[in-house]
Formats: sequence, C-alpha cells, structure tokens
Amino acid sequence: MKQLGRALGLGFALVNTACGSNSAGAPSPSITVPSSSAHEETPHAGSPYRQAVADAVAAAKEKGWLKKDVVEVVPNSAAIVLYEPTAEQAPAPRLTRFDAVAAGGASVSGQSGMVDVAKTKSGGLLWDLRGDGERFVVLQLTTCGASCGQAQPKVLELTPKGFSDAGTAPVCPTCISDHDHDHVPEFTYPMLTLKVAPCSRASCGPSYALQVDVRGYESWESGRFDRELRDFIPLYFDLLRKTKRDAERVRRAANKQAICPLNALRVAAESYVYGRLIGEGEADALKAADQLMSGYSMGPCEKEYDLLAPARSWGELRADLRAMQLPALQRYRARKPGPG
Repeated sequence: MKQLGRALGLGFALVNTACGSNSAGAPSPSITVPSSSAHEETPHAGSPYRQAVADAVAAAKEKGWLKKDVVEVVPNSAAIVLYEPTAEQAPAPRLTRFDAVAAGGASVSGQSGMVDVAKTKSGGLLWDLRGDGERFVVLQLTTCGASCGQAQPKVLELTPKGFSDAGTAPVCPTCISDHDHDHVPEFTYPMLTLKVAPCSRASCGPSYALQVDVRGYESWESGRFDRELRDFIPLYFDLLRKTKRDAERVRRAANKQAICPLNALRVAAESYVYGRLIGEGEADALKAADQLMSGYSMGPCEKEYDLLAPARSWGELRADLRAMQLPALQRYRARKPGPG
C-alpha cells in the first residue's frame, strides 16, 4: 500500500481545535502548506491542465479575485488555485478563494478567511482515507472576521473526471493511523467532550470553552466511516493501558487542591470510557474515575482562566460521563483490502 499518514496520538484538548489537541499524546495539528508558501509553477504549454487553470483564473478575475498561488496536486493533472480579493471587493476582512481544478474538467470552488492544503507525512497532497487509494485532497478552511476561528476540514475527491466533494469523510481526516496494520486507516474523533466552563477568547482561544476531550476511532467500512467495529477493541485496550500509566501520576500529585485538574479530569474520563468499551461494568468504571478525581476540585480553574461562568463540579461532569452513549463495538470488518 502506498504511504499512509503517520499515526497521531490520542488525548485531550483544553481548548478544542478542529481535529484534535496540542497536548502531549494528543493528535497534532495537521501539517499544512500555508497559502503564502504554496508551490507555484506554470503547467506545460497546451496541456488540458494549463487550460483548466487559465480558465479558472480568468473566471475568478471577472468576479474580483486575483491569483495568489497555484498548489500542484499532481503535476500537469490537478491543482488548488488560491486567490485574494481585490481591495474594492474586500478591503477589510481577511478572505481567500480556492478553485480545485483538474484536466478531467470537474472543479470545486469555495472561499474562507484562510485556506490551507494539508500534506501527508511523506509530503504529498493526496490522502488514502479509505484504504483503497490516494485520491483525496484535504483543505483546512478557517473563517475570519475581526478574528479567526477554528479550521474546519473540507475533503475533495480527485478522479479522472476531476474534483468533487467527498461524499463522506472522517471528522478529522488528518488524524490518520493504521495501528492494526490492516491497510485500512483509522481516524480519531472527539467521542466525548466534557465542558468545564465557558471561557473568554483571550484565555481559551477560538472555542471559547475550557473542556477536555476523550477521543475514539472511526474507519471506512461498507460505504461509510464506522465507529462501531469490534476491530477497535484491541486499540482501546492499548489506550486504556496508556491511561493507567498516566493515572499513577495523577494519584501521586502533591498539590491537588491548588491546581486546575484538567489533566486529572482527562485521565478519569478516559479511564471510564475506555474501560466501558473493553467490557468493564459501569460501577467499576465509575469507581476508578472517582478515585482519580479524589482530592481535586475544579475551583482553581476559576483563578487560572478567565471563565465566563463558574466551573462545573466533578459531580456534574461525572453525570455527563454516565449519560454518554458509547458506540456498540459489535461488527467485524467485512473485508480487509490488500496493499495498494
């Protein structure tokens, strides 16, 4: 199989990002090519690809957009053309337009405050999201006004006919791994979010919330990205083992009453969720979570962060844990494609 993206770890986010978090052991932000540094080349004269790019640039210019970069996806075959507006069209807000064009003819256009093209670990621009070929392009679109928000992925499929919107895509297409080596990649997604308190942007960033995430797996199966495959059980066992190692540090902490216990909350939530997913009873899983949160209080969070409301207590957050709907890991994969 052609190169899959390298595994990105799992964990929590103090402030949720589009695909993951910046904490240790959590999915890293996707590797992107900012539009300001995108590669630009002139396609070979007379090629259908060059004509497609030229037609897109001309049409965009008529609408008040000026070509900024051409990001080649496959040489002489496809590209993402990035534009900036004329001063007359958008003198103040940050705004970027993109055209995904190809020799095959079909194209996709859109605009956002910022547009970045995500790169695979090997440096390519085509992603294998389903285990059957590298044919997807991942764009990160960030809405900007007075300030910029969180990047959201947009997945495009490239076929001989050109570009089209992918019919289905994982929540975080750049959070890609193949832990079980079955040639079908897994992707992490926020299975559970425990919201501690609303928070000012200056303190907590674009999500305006102090929160922790517990991440789960999804993977392509039978025409969709499935979250209920029994194939994930060994992966959740591995996550629980990592969580138990973190739990030792949480228990040994000497200053429990003085710190905002987001890490302890993350470990307690993971212990409960991953324990339940591998077959532990609710009572045992809750007991383990309670032990991890013993001695901690959410009160110090109000001193460390500029919260817009009082921090929720462990009792309230614990109730959210109990109320969550866990995926039922009941089905094995119907097929496992060989290397591409």
